[in-house]
Amino acid sequence: MHVNIIRNKRRKRAAFHVTPDGIELRIPERLPKHLVDHILEEHDSWIRDTLQNLPKQTSVLDEGLILHGKVYPTRKDDKKTIRHDGTSFLVPNAWDETTLWQKYETWLRKRALHYVSERAPLYEERLDVRATNVRIAHQKTRWGSCSSNGTISINVRLMLAPIEIMDYVIAHEWTHLVHFDHSASFWKTLRTVYPEMDGAKGWLKQYGHTLQLKKPTDPS
Repeated sequence: MHVNIIRNKRRKRAAFHVTPDGIELRIPERLPKHLVDHILEEHDSWIRDTLQNLPKQTSVLDEGLILHGKVYPTRKDDKKTIRHDGTSFLVPNAWDETTLWQKYETWLRKRALHYVSERAPLYEERLDVRATNVRIAHQKTRWGSCSSNGTISINVRLMLAPIEIMDYVIAHEWTHLVHFDHSASFWKTLRTVYPEMDGAKGWLKQYGHTLQLKKPTDPS
């Protein structure tokens, strides 16, 4: 059982975080070891269950690639780019596993930007707002963000989730252009443009840690 312990002098209390690399226990810098051990023992079952449920992708070519919550098989051909034909991903014969991971994320980023750009006007019209800029990011712990100048970032890993989950995050971040907080007014407004928000929030809380984009580990 492996949990990465991270000490931070600014932290006031201990908290677990599930990241694409595993589980982190973030604790105050001076927290005694016996208390750290107690926390780990107290959450032993949760830690084991969470680690067991983390995706183990040993081979992209064997296990396929994910798009909007569905796994598609990969097939090699003599073209030079990655494509999705609706039933499978087509990838060049010359690509090794590491290259495929890099190109796959690049492809997802472009597809994500296109999708967000298509969906955003729906929420802008309903909320009577406009974003100044849209970015596709790759963040460990945030699904989206909205800056004070109106720049919105959406996590590329959402392309691995069911499409309604990505729609929820888009609606969430555009609502921040109306309420730059998580006040009661924010949630009330969000519900008017995305009534299914409770289900989407619950899905991300339960399954968000499974949305991973990691390069294969170099065996050397």
